[in-house]
Amino acid sequence: MPQNNNVNNNASTAQNQNTAIKTPDQAGDLRQIISDRRGKVIKSEAVNMKVKTPVHTLSIVSGKGGVGKSNIAASLACCLADHGKRVVLLDADLGMANLDILCGVKTKYSIANLIDGSRDLNEILIPFEQTQNHGGVTLLPGGAGLKDLADLEDYAMDMLFDKLSYLDEISDYLIMDAGAGIHKEVLAFAHASDITLLITTPEPTSIRDAYGVLKSLGSYAWKRSDEKGVMLVVNMARDKREAFDVAERIRLASMQFLGNAPIYLGYIQRDSVIERSVRNCRIFYRQNPESPAADSIRNLTAELLKVCEGREITDVEKSAGFVKSFFSRLARAFFPAV
Repeated sequence: MPQNNNVNNNASTAQNQNTAIKTPDQAGDLRQIISDRRGKVIKSEAVNMKVKTPVHTLSIVSGKGGVGKSNIAASLACCLADHGKRVVLLDADLGMANLDILCGVKTKYSIANLIDGSRDLNEILIPFEQTQNHGGVTLLPGGAGLKDLADLEDYAMDMLFDKLSYLDEISDYLIMDAGAGIHKEVLAFAHASDITLLITTPEPTSIRDAYGVLKSLGSYAWKRSDEKGVMLVVNMARDKREAFDVAERIRLASMQFLGNAPIYLGYIQRDSVIERSVRNCRIFYRQNPESPAADSIRNLTAELLKVCEGREITDVEKSAGFVKSFFSRLARAFFPAV
């Protein structure tokens, strides 16, 4: 019997030793699994950070109406989509919003419904362009509804901006078709955007009013971190030479009286297809892709891509979110006390 007890004790001791030996291995295995999972998470986060790209905000303004802002905004958006870019097109003309008609879509709701909480953002957005290389254009109806920003309390405005920050996930470019003139609302979009395209035509009144916009914008027109605040686009030019002459007249006047000059980005050639497309509620770049005007849009888009894709985004913009940062700047421009 004592011998059996010794055997049992020895077996129990061996079993305990085996258990003691295995325990560190099991703990080590668990640590390795956790380490592997942590590594995968970090790697995944690194990949996501790597592929995260900025949302470029671009406002299109003019000194006077009837210079083709909406046509240029819609055509630029479609051309950017052809380059594989995801574009959200915001109708930001508070007086005469008409992008929905030009794009051939019907709108039931606008950003006003998002502000009052009656509709979600996905109910307001209207996708109407999709290209084979994953580019696309989505219309965000705004118009006079943007004026409702003035009635929001701080917390409600923050909630609205949080909703709009979803655009960070679905867009590479946010293009605003703003109004004409030197009204506070027009200047606010220019001040809030990364880049502003100032549209003019060869008409003397258009040239004069374009200069008026530059004067009203003040130092914003050129004093940016990358010195690319406002850029000139000459629409309805007979040819390259006329467009250059018009741009130089504005630049020389700006240099002489304002102390600096905006950058000339390019021009859109005068083309009868544009008027026909407007009558048919079509975007001329899509309806007549081989026209001289469409070629001008392609050249303008190429120059714009050079400017935007080479821009560096500051850490402040990264932490705040691109779209949320834009709308925060817009609110401050609209209402300085915000």
